[in-house]
Order: sequence, then C-alpha cells, then structure tokens
Amino acid sequence: MFESSSQIVRVFFAVELPDKVKSFLKSVAQELRQCGGDVKWTNPAGMHLTLKFIGEITADRLAQIEQAARPICREQAVSVHKVSKIGVFPDFRRPRVIWAGCSDESSDLSNLAIRLEDALAPLGFAKEKRAFKPHLTLGRVRSNKGIANLVEGIRERTDVAGPSFTADRAILFRSVLKPSGAEYSQIFRFDFRPE
Repeated sequence: MFESSSQIVRVFFAVELPDKVKSFLKSVAQELRQCGGDVKWTNPAGMHLTLKFIGEITADRLAQIEQAARPICREQAVSVHKVSKIGVFPDFRRPRVIWAGCSDESSDLSNLAIRLEDALAPLGFAKEKRAFKPHLTLGRVRSNKGIANLVEGIRERTDVAGPSFTADRAILFRSVLKPSGAEYSQIFRFDFRPE
C-alpha cells in the first residue's frame, strides 16, 4: 500500500455518505452557485462527514491509530442522521466555509468524535479545540467578491431538509491533494456495533 514506513500520508476519520445524500448536496450547491460569489465548491463525489482530522504522519503510525480506534468503533452503535440546515463558519459577516448540517440529537457522532480525540491524544495527536459540529463542507469562500448575494442565498436555504442516512462505520481515509482537488482512498474500515 505504501512505498515505505517513512512515507508521509495525510489522513482523517470520517463517515461515508450514501449517493442520495451526495446528490442532494450537489443540488444545493448548484442552487448556491447561481447566487454568485467566489467559492471553491467541494466535489460531491468526495463528500464525507469528518470525525477527526489527523493530518500528515508517517505510514508507520497507521497501526497505532488502528489499534486505538478499533475498540471505540466496535462499541459505537449504528445511528441514523438527517441532512438539515445550511450555514457558514465562522459567521455571516465573514463567511469562509459553507456547510450543510447533520442532525445528531442522540449525540452519537459527537460522542464518537470525542472518544476518538481522547484515544489519539496519548499518541501525540492534538485534540481539536473547537467543539465538534457534525457538518458537510459544501464549499470554501475565497474572497468577498459577490458575497452579499451568496449570503442572501444561503440565508434563504438555512432550514433546508435533506435525506437521512445511516452511520454504521468510520473510515480512516488517505487524502492526496492534487490540482484537480483532493482524492480519497480507504486505509481502514471500522464497523460499528449493530443494533
């Protein structure tokens, strides 16, 4: 899989999305494109719900990460979530990231993210300072060009309701950054405990 144990790989944990969710997000992004704005839109084929971004590591650290994450994911219950709300980070005055939110009433995804953070911290991976908010990145704002119309378009769609999906596994993905956009491949799959 990797040329050597010292090869640098960029990795993160995420929940995969079914095609119906990706299609819905693609249609929302297409509507928002019509509003203008200088945005780098996410390729719907690569959309996922990130649980923990690790970053660049040497390939020899992957086994440690797998050993830390496997028991946590094995204990994680399968849960159902729904795409809901469209918003921006950090706020509408300075939008930088356009996102679609995911319901997490039972806090299953939030608790999983916290448990992954706690398990990986002893391995030297810093904990995220911001609270986990399950979301799907639709695009990143590059400049303020056309921002007023874009913000208005997002506000009009704030309460969008999308399809539901089942979170039944986490994936440790490898991300390779290319001029055409990031390419993702699965390194490990961690199945959750069935109900």
